[in-house]
Amino acid sequence: MKKNIIASIFLALALSMGFSSCEDMLTGDMDRHIEIDELAQDTLYSYWGILRSLQHVAERYVLLGECRGDMVEGTEYVSDSISAILDFGLSGDASDGSNRFLKATDFYHIINSCNAYILRCDTAKVSGLNRSLMLSEYSQVVSIRAWAYLQLVLTYGRVPYFEKPMLSTADMEEFRKAESYVDANSLATSGVAQKVEEVRYIPSLYAGDSIRVIPYPDYYSYGYTRTIASASQCIFPQDLVLGDMYLLRAQGEGSEADYRMAAQYYYNFLNSNKGGPLLPNTLYGVMLKSRMTEQYSGLNLSWGNMFSNNTTATGLDAELVTIIPSNTNKLWGEVLRGVNEMFGFDATIRVNTSAADSVTTASVSLKTNFEHQLDASKAYTNLNKAQNYEAYIGPDGSELCTVFTGAGDARFWMATDTYTDYEKGAQDEVRFVVKQNPGGGFSTTYPVIYRKASIWLRFAEALNGAGFPGYAFAILRHGLIGTGAWVPTEEADYPFDTFKYYDPTLVEDVEDADTTFYDNYDTFLASLSAGLDTLETDEEKNAFINAHTARVGLTRSQQTAGGLVVCDYIARREMEKAKNTGFLNFATYYLRGNTNRTSLSLFRGITEYNISNDLQEINPNGPVTMGIHARGCGQLRLNEPMTTYNYVDQINKMLALYEGQETPLTEAEIYDPANLRTVQKAIAALILEEQGLETAFEGNRFFDLLCYSRFIGGTEGVEQFAKRVSERSGQRNAALYSHLLNQSNWYFKLP
Repeated sequence: MKKNIIASIFLALALSMGFSSCEDMLTGDMDRHIEIDELAQDTLYSYWGILRSLQHVAERYVLLGECRGDMVEGTEYVSDSISAILDFGLSGDASDGSNRFLKATDFYHIINSCNAYILRCDTAKVSGLNRSLMLSEYSQVVSIRAWAYLQLVLTYGRVPYFEKPMLSTADMEEFRKAESYVDANSLATSGVAQKVEEVRYIPSLYAGDSIRVIPYPDYYSYGYTRTIASASQCIFPQDLVLGDMYLLRAQGEGSEADYRMAAQYYYNFLNSNKGGPLLPNTLYGVMLKSRMTEQYSGLNLSWGNMFSNNTTATGLDAELVTIIPSNTNKLWGEVLRGVNEMFGFDATIRVNTSAADSVTTASVSLKTNFEHQLDASKAYTNLNKAQNYEAYIGPDGSELCTVFTGAGDARFWMATDTYTDYEKGAQDEVRFVVKQNPGGGFSTTYPVIYRKASIWLRFAEALNGAGFPGYAFAILRHGLIGTGAWVPTEEADYPFDTFKYYDPTLVEDVEDADTTFYDNYDTFLASLSAGLDTLETDEEKNAFINAHTARVGLTRSQQTAGGLVVCDYIARREMEKAKNTGFLNFATYYLRGNTNRTSLSLFRGITEYNISNDLQEINPNGPVTMGIHARGCGQLRLNEPMTTYNYVDQINKMLALYEGQETPLTEAEIYDPANLRTVQKAIAALILEEQGLETAFEGNRFFDLLCYSRFIGGTEGVEQFAKRVSERSGQRNAALYSHLLNQSNWYFKLP
């Protein structure tokens, strides 16, 4: 097999080794690089050529990721090639080369181009400002190569690995002798990952430089006559690629050290100027109920428009992090319309040249095709309908958290929409996937490789595996926040009464509790405050606080009194363990209340039939964030006691659904360290559900299911994967279920 795949790779590379022409949309503004000499300029064009080669695999990323998941299913019009992917080769040939969507050589073309670039790029060449001319592009090429290898591993399982460019038969022979492969367990420790680690920071040549992180390339925008894509979003952050590699490895190896590595990489990105929290005033949906039909529908406040052409938002306000852009005219570059057509929207390209000024513009229009190949699956629909949408109803100041029974998740109404085939005289509505064409229009910013919510969800996976299920749930429920703005702050900056966590293991009759001195909460606070007044340094104060709180046995009601509890579902052991990490220290991620802010946002004017979208923030200078689940199921106040989306109930719900547990765990059992693994499995299932609600149809689903299966492990993990995929249509496909019980069938075969 190795001889065949290497020969195939080499043949394809020999036919397509030249870089793409610079005369296309992925060409930046050379006027911004007047100091670049001829050699560097050639290297820059080569970099843009690599970006263009990504367009050839962009839609395949979506189709291979979703067709091997449980969120889509084929229609009666599905082609043989897509059907073979949907059933993992059960009904047809799904080997590489037999299917137009299975061409490993396209990924190896990217890799070989990257290898050639890395070999010849002179990062020591500096500008008049003593900055490396090509270091930013070089670091991105290294990251792109690693991402391409990750996609190969996800598609084929175990793949040939090489770092030197294959430019001759001698190179091919040398590679053939090396016998080097990578897979899900080894990719994170391979040379390709090590190289990514090397280019995360400016090397020692720049010691003393105030900029320690290598900046991303930025050419304002790519495209003609109008902005097609923001160049700042055509990047592959090294921390995210490394995080994905370590998360995949950790899920299979079960190593807490690998989970911590993954968490650290995701943390690094989220703590950068491109990271940040999920803001409560962006990408959020509410539910409406029609008086005429009594049916719910989603009101799009912005969530459905995340893939729109407007990519001007940057930094903390930006949802999209990494895109592979499309153009609107094939003469200027790749027009990515395949995913639209699969989901039922045929694209027509229109080009117009103005006679007055000879300016050419282009656009893509979409028309519904009822004989399309892919639909949202029954499993996706059922998952959304099973969610509880919650909102506050009642007069100002006395609103009560209420479940809108039957409403489901608001994101469902924005990711899908209904159409009727009036041309054929049909009466029934057909539900289409519309996520890839927001507002019914063609999007040049889809597919998306990384976006803010998907990164937070993978960070939650890493935290859960590393032993922090409470913090992982916090990402879903409220988000993890700082004070006022997303900037690192020291623990000492917080008042002493804001960083207490509910610990259900501390009860009134704790053996070591000084119950005679601390007979009530007020006495405890008075003693704590008096002790702090006698101390000067932060170290002394923190030590005193830790000693004080460790001695007293506070009940839950005492700990939550006065709004002094940060979060009533994170156990004290998680808080103490978090202090020893670089990814959950109190300097950055801090869940805290604010006495001047009654909730993250309040609904106003809510009635049974109408929910106003007037979201009024109380004290906008207070903490601002939202949980990912709130994007589709309503924003909740901190420590809302009436919500159904709480730690204990959601854990028991997941254990009943996916573990077959008939008797719910008590709160004490959930917080018992002996049951940590059980709780982690429940949180893993909850995160997987949220990934389906938030990121379905974007290409992530196979990766998500694979990680979940590897986390569960053993026969149970394999069965969970087989069950979810084989039951996507609402009932089990017995043949597919049996086929997927063999893990080797999850991947496609190389020549």
